[in-house]
Amino acid sequence: MSKQIAATKKYYNQKAVLWSNAKTNSFHHEKQFREIVKLWPEKARIIDIGCANGIHVPLFLGIGRLLKYVGVDISKTFLKIAATRYPQLTFLEADISNSDSLPKKKFDGFWAGAILMHIPFSEWDVMFQNIEKLCKPKSYGYITLPTEHPSKDRAADDPRHFTLLSSQEQVDFIKNKGWKIIKKGVTDGTTKNAIWQWYIVQI
Repeated sequence: MSKQIAATKKYYNQKAVLWSNAKTNSFHHEKQFREIVKLWPEKARIIDIGCANGIHVPLFLGIGRLLKYVGVDISKTFLKIAATRYPQLTFLEADISNSDSLPKKKFDGFWAGAILMHIPFSEWDVMFQNIEKLCKPKSYGYITLPTEHPSKDRAADDPRHFTLLSSQEQVDFIKNKGWKIIKKGVTDGTTKNAIWQWYIVQI
């Protein structure tokens, strides 16, 4: 595990409860979820990469109620919160940059909201390869990525790693991996400076 990922993991283990109390809008990505759920098989097995405290689970239990959900995260504290909130679901500790830690089952699609930017750019090739190994060929996934530090005003005091690419650099990387961008757009973050690009992609 790189120093950058270790620092991010430590941050979320320490701040998981505060983060959970502050992040309460589970339907921020509802519009995009309604789009991608049309592309997934009705009873698809979907992996939520970087599931945190299960913040997006209500989308799966409601709109995607027939989907088979599995959440993975690097933070044990987040996973404990998620498992307490949704004991009927499966949550696993895993690092998307480490293939040995990931589930061995194949999934019909993936959800990666506000997570991939925590992996150093030097490991993005491996990360994308790991997502391909997790999912069946031609499956669909959802990605969000920031173009600026989401906590720009206090970035110096924030030990988390952020890989920051322009929107065009994001598009170029995704396409260079051979993935097809089905739809894309922009969504606001939780702070004034936090602008996020979102993508529905096909592997």
